[in-house]
Parts: sequence; C-alpha cells; structure tokens
Amino acid sequence: MLTTILLQSASAVSNAVSAGSIYTENTVTVLLMMITVLAASIQIARGYFLRILKKFTLRLAADIWWLLYIILRDASVFLAVFLGLIMFWPGIYQDFPIAVPFMPLAIDFFAIALVLMLVKDTDEEPFYNSLLTLVILIGAFLYIFGTVFITESAVQLSVLPPTVSNSTGNFWGFMYQNFNSQNNPTLAIYTFYVTFTILMICGLVAVLSSFKGGFFKRFIEPKPQPIEKNPAPAQPQPPQQKQQ
Repeated sequence: MLTTILLQSASAVSNAVSAGSIYTENTVTVLLMMITVLAASIQIARGYFLRILKKFTLRLAADIWWLLYIILRDASVFLAVFLGLIMFWPGIYQDFPIAVPFMPLAIDFFAIALVLMLVKDTDEEPFYNSLLTLVILIGAFLYIFGTVFITESAVQLSVLPPTVSNSTGNFWGFMYQNFNSQNNPTLAIYTFYVTFTILMICGLVAVLSSFKGGFFKRFIEPKPQPIEKNPAPAQPQPPQQKQQ
C-alpha cells in the first residue's frame, strides 16, 4: 500500500514538473515573439525618434527622449538573445513544437545584431545602422513566420475537415509535417548543430572584442608620463653675440 502511494506521488510530481516546464517553454516562446516585434519596430522608428528629438528645446527632455530610444532598442535585442537561449536546449525540440530552422535561426540573427552593436558604433555610422536594421528585420521575420505558420499550425489544422487536415498537400499540413521539431527530429538536430555553432561564433567575437579594448590594451598602450606639480624654473639663456 505504501509503495503504491509513493509511486503515485512520484508520478504526480513528475507530471507536474513536466507540465510546468512545457508551460514555461510556451510562455517564453510567445514572449519572444512580442520582443522581436518590439525590437524591429523600435529600429524602424529610428527616423521618427530623431525627428521628434529635434523639436525639443530643453536639453534634458531631448536626452531623456534619446535615452528612452536606446534603452528600448538595446534591451529588446538583448532580451531576444537572452530568452532565446531556450531554443538551444536539445530537449525542448521534443517537448514543444519548435519551428525549425526558423525560430533558432532568428535568435542567431539577433545575436549577430547584438555583436554588431558591440563592435561598431551603429548610431554614428549610417552603413552599420542600415546593416543592423536589416539583421533585426530578418530575425523578427523568421521568428514570426515560424511561430504563426508552424508552431500554431496544429490549431489551424484542428478546425479543418479531416480530409484536409490529414493531407500534406495544403500549406498548413506541409509546414506542420516538415518543419515542426516534433514531427521532423532529423531536421531539428541538424538545426541545433548549425544554429548553436553560429551562436558560439557570435559569443567568441563578443569576448575577443571585449579583450581588444580592455584587459590587453592596458599592457600594450604606453603609460602616460606623470605631470610634475612643481616643475623646475627654466634656466636663462645667455644672450647671443652679434656677428661682426
């Protein structure tokens, strides 16, 4: 009797943990979609922020307005990468219908955007700002496309007639059968290998760039000479004799 109760308790705890993990994964993936949309929207609205910035007569108001833009843009890109790390857990591909390779690849693009902002001044250089906009837009598009047409495809198939939902000839059925991580584990594992490698390269570039301007720079650059507080007075020069 006691053994049966213990087994039932262990099974209930295991089911609760599994349900909680799936709920967390579902929540994070949905939240990521909103964050990617926010990042893309803020980057696109750069011209609007600059136009409004010129209308402020007070320097404090202009600084607060520009600070708001920087915080929203940088924080959204950083959160997309930080929360998107869940896409690189191999176990999640079978726990949750991840759109492969769209959703993990989208996080890679946001990681590239984060590294680009780290190594280049995208606010002052128009070329790199345009490149940053393109990278963020591609990342947002991939994530939204994967979420709508693959992760949510089961919802659309459930409202279709059985003769249609069971067929891969329609768009929803094709995307569900071929790009859903639970239905295509081969594509899922290869997606993990490729996207995780790209993420590691971005991390390596970020680490090397931090060393370039930080720790190693202290030993490479010459140390400035100390300024003397009481310099010695200059010695008067003897007058030059005029030549005859």
